[in-house]
Amino acid sequence: MKLKLFLPVVLALFVFQSCEDITELNVNPNAPTAVPPAFLVSEAQYQINDRLAGRNLNAEWGMLMVQHWAQNEYAEESRYVVDVTSFDAAWIDLYANALSELDEAKKQVTANEGLLPAIRNNQIALIDILMAYTYHNLTDAYGAIPLSQALSPLENPLPDYDTQPEVYASIVSMLQGAISSMDAGAAIFDTGDNVYNNNAAMWKSFANSLLFRVAMRMADVDESGARTIISGLNVSDMIVENSQNAVYEFEANDLVANPLYIDVVVDTRDDFSVTEELITELQDRNDPRISAYVALNPDGVYQGQPFGLIDAEAFALKPFTSRPAPDLRAATAPTVMMDAAEVHFLVAEAIERGFMDGDAAEFYASGIARSMEYWGFDQAAAVTYVEDNPYDGYEGGWRQALGIQKWLAFYMNGLQAWAEWRRLDYPQLEVPEAGVTGSIPVRLPYPLTETTTNGSSLDAVTSNPNDITTKLWWDVN
Repeated sequence: MKLKLFLPVVLALFVFQSCEDITELNVNPNAPTAVPPAFLVSEAQYQINDRLAGRNLNAEWGMLMVQHWAQNEYAEESRYVVDVTSFDAAWIDLYANALSELDEAKKQVTANEGLLPAIRNNQIALIDILMAYTYHNLTDAYGAIPLSQALSPLENPLPDYDTQPEVYASIVSMLQGAISSMDAGAAIFDTGDNVYNNNAAMWKSFANSLLFRVAMRMADVDESGARTIISGLNVSDMIVENSQNAVYEFEANDLVANPLYIDVVVDTRDDFSVTEELITELQDRNDPRISAYVALNPDGVYQGQPFGLIDAEAFALKPFTSRPAPDLRAATAPTVMMDAAEVHFLVAEAIERGFMDGDAAEFYASGIARSMEYWGFDQAAAVTYVEDNPYDGYEGGWRQALGIQKWLAFYMNGLQAWAEWRRLDYPQLEVPEAGVTGSIPVRLPYPLTETTTNGSSLDAVTSNPNDITTKLWWDVN
């Protein structure tokens, strides 16, 4: 049975104060003295995916920045009206409720001398992969972040910020260490893994794929480093089929349901419509995924909302615009951490850059095929689509071809769609007239928590915590 348990990192012990020597009474025998590592990993997986797939970072930011969705009321973020208060909860959750729990699990596993070495190595490797994944998402949203001093509050109550190149180096080290130490034939935990059900071979494929993504994201700023990392990777060791996708599936229980279900059903919010920009692109390309992405409006047609309207304009159109397809916000709707389509598109790019050998057009086509398959369309649909949208049919060359197809395939994965749009610069999205900045934001403002409690460390990396327009390290085009 999958376990998604809400357990704190530290559970208090019930003790009696007494001057007599009755130490056996000092601990409540019915209270656990430690949370098992498997439970901590399970809870961390939930916290990571709940936050990255939820309203604040995904729907109310990533999906807006790439103009997949538009706010049909309370239209602030779609006009880039954010500040240090906007993402405080996300920062706290990912550090305190995910990374800290993973760190505690790793300490327990490391100290457990009763584990077989292969199992201990696999458990540590799984934890390191999840930590690398979390830091990867944090740094690609904020830039410099605490990492090397982040999880030692007693020694470093005001942790320094690592620069983004330093963070990337740490992520690469974590993933390479996990890949080299993980035994694909050995066990991991007995329970608690809600991504791959403790399948070490699958976790190793995910680690290789994530390392590939990280290397390619470095390619424009550190080509030599990216090339070196990729030279040690084999495509056959990555996620190449949808059966290998790193997918987190939420459950029907409202406590652990998909956060967008909580938003639209439990909290009865209806703040997002699909954009005119996305629907037009899907229709112009005869893309069958439109039926999986978008719901028909009350008139039985796909009607997009122009992106970035002021609140009154957006609200006036709300009754007539299409919402996301209902299945996408069902209680058990999964969220994709990484999938085969992305890997195939990355291979096509690596070939174009001379990092790998092969035919980029073939991997462009197979990436589209994997995306079509994931969304429920057969090989024939993918073949027809590629014929209508050939790899050599984009004026902007491979960057435009892969940028647009990634933009389409990353639907519902707002943060990664935003990251790849910043890196590849396609599609060429327009700043709305009502936008408060002259460009689409390329980073998150730092959170209030850091400005008020760790300001001296934050000041060392930025003079403007509200900055949303300065490009990240790897975003050089």
